[in-house]
Amino acid sequence: MSFVDLATLTFHRRNELEARINIFLEKSEQAINEIKKLQVQSQQFVHKLNCEPADLKESFLTCMKQLDEYTYLITDFNLSVNKLEGNNAVEYTPVLDKFSNTLPTPAPQAPNLIDVLSEPTPSTSTVCPNLCPEKLTPVRCKKEDQLLIDFSSASCSSESVPIQKNEDKEIQCEVANELNNLSLNKQLALSEQHNLPAQTVLQCDILYTRCAIISTEGLALWIITDDLEEICRLMAEMTEYYKENSMLLTHDEIRTLQYCAFYDEENSACYRGFFIKLIEDSVEVFLVDTGEMRTTPSSCIKPLLERFCKYPPYARCCHLAGVDLLHKEDEDMMTKQEDFLKNYVGMACQIEVDDNTSESLGVYVILPSKETINDIMVNQGLAGPIDKPVHAVVSPDLSESVSVSVDSDIDITECPEYEDPVEAVTGYSNRDEADICKHYTGGPEKTCFKGPRCNKRHVMKHPDGWTLDRVEALTHKPLPLPPPDTWHKVLVTYVCHFNRIYVQFIDEKKTDEPLPEFGVIRPPMTLEALVRDMNSPATRTAYKPLKTTPAPGELVAALYPPDDQWYRACVRFSSRADQNVEVMYVDYGNVVSVKEDHVRVLDARFAALPAQAARCVLAGVQPRDRSSRQWAAAKHALADLAQDRVLTAHVIARDYDEITIELFDEKDYSVAETLAELDMVKLEEYTVEDDTNVTQKLVVP
Repeated sequence: MSFVDLATLTFHRRNELEARINIFLEKSEQAINEIKKLQVQSQQFVHKLNCEPADLKESFLTCMKQLDEYTYLITDFNLSVNKLEGNNAVEYTPVLDKFSNTLPTPAPQAPNLIDVLSEPTPSTSTVCPNLCPEKLTPVRCKKEDQLLIDFSSASCSSESVPIQKNEDKEIQCEVANELNNLSLNKQLALSEQHNLPAQTVLQCDILYTRCAIISTEGLALWIITDDLEEICRLMAEMTEYYKENSMLLTHDEIRTLQYCAFYDEENSACYRGFFIKLIEDSVEVFLVDTGEMRTTPSSCIKPLLERFCKYPPYARCCHLAGVDLLHKEDEDMMTKQEDFLKNYVGMACQIEVDDNTSESLGVYVILPSKETINDIMVNQGLAGPIDKPVHAVVSPDLSESVSVSVDSDIDITECPEYEDPVEAVTGYSNRDEADICKHYTGGPEKTCFKGPRCNKRHVMKHPDGWTLDRVEALTHKPLPLPPPDTWHKVLVTYVCHFNRIYVQFIDEKKTDEPLPEFGVIRPPMTLEALVRDMNSPATRTAYKPLKTTPAPGELVAALYPPDDQWYRACVRFSSRADQNVEVMYVDYGNVVSVKEDHVRVLDARFAALPAQAARCVLAGVQPRDRSSRQWAAAKHALADLAQDRVLTAHVIARDYDEITIELFDEKDYSVAETLAELDMVKLEEYTVEDDTNVTQKLVVP
């Protein structure tokens, strides 16, 4: 290359570099302006606390959350700049071609003031806290392709350029990672519990060849469709680990477990289990890989580590498809059917799934003799056939395949048009997208190119992608309020103000609820039955977490922390900042702020009973002055007189959602007059408001 070409090339490169520097300066000015804007906004957070007392908590948490995000941004920026300066601290000066073991001393990093002052909250940055350089993967290419200008002199070769290495910091990071990976601490194992992944859905009309019947429970079969060698390998690894690392758990620690490791002393094997309940010193667990229920001493229960939670439960609950079990009420026949199924425990088989819409799969079990257990059961008179063809075809050439399609006559028009990725990722089924035809483009015929074959809705979608999806939520039924000038026995459940209380009406003519027939499930119609059913062991185990943030007014099942019992509650407010949900227990009236983990989906059968707590106003009771302390003292005095006591109420008037009452104690003395004698409130005159002929009322929000 000539000297003229080299000068021209340098001139062009300089112009290009100056243009890029100008772009960098513009972006730097923009970044400086944005940082100044963050500073101004952070200084205004203090003024946001000048608000109403009811909004002080939410304003404080919101400001703290935004301030933390600002701190994270500045911290990440400082870490990135320090890392960039550390990588560019080495001067690449041409030296003689002589190998040297001397490495440059890393420049000490300047302390970051924001990192020192910030709280020890994990940052969103992925930069190593010790500022270790990233290990780049070298790309192999020809040496002459790496150089823009090939110097004839050998004064600056790649071997003479010193390479900066932060060996001390890399060793420090490796030691820290090793310490973090230690999982022998029992407290760490208990605090970091992990759920098992969900089982894959077995497809219908598919033949699964590598299966085995692992156990039976009544007329249900527990079948493994995965590789048995993998299951044995997992159990052997668990057995070896828990033999070397034995951990004894207390009863309180066992109650906190969801999935656990069960060590079978008879077989000297370890299994994965789901904790059911603790009875004295015995623990009842369900083995998710075998489908068995076991009762074992508490010493055999261990915490399940994360590395044993990578695989879903192997056992699948199945029932025989295409057969009708006869004489379901005959105990002898049921015993024969159960004994018949027990004969096939431990036998290898093939299954064809007929129904996968429920938790128990309807399957055809094909034995090695090419017979099905379904047909054998019918031939022996233990079951009756259902008119549905069994089209399982087993080919000897397909014995080693995992799943083989057995239906060659597939109508493509009956297949789904697509799989919903939203449901696959989040578990939420977008019914609007599934019901609306994506091929419809408008027109008077109201159809797509498929014509009458298409059974989807032919409507135009909104251009912004809005859908008409709705998530159903339960709401509580209000309690019918009694008419004015009636007398009732009430139980005061909660005192919410100096003149407002919540009561439950006592039915003195109440009769015992008749027992339902066997197998018939009826919603509880009394508060005692409702609380009993909501806190039964089966119901407590079946509570499901909410899929979406609860809406105000939604009826949920909420745990009451003082007594650790579940009750019906109405959501009043939910805060994502502190992960709390403010709920009102509709059967008692008290308002409590609980954690999100203590709120669950309420079964629809528990919503049939109307809310049992009615809000009441003491007639004629007015505050003595406008002091909040005096109101609190009056509320405390009212609680001493009426809380958790059975009193007599005389209804004076009723409104949209509350009633005005006179309250009398056991000696027929007015509670309002007692408060007035204590100089807590003052009384005003009132009369009974008859609303018998009132057909409309104006409700003012």
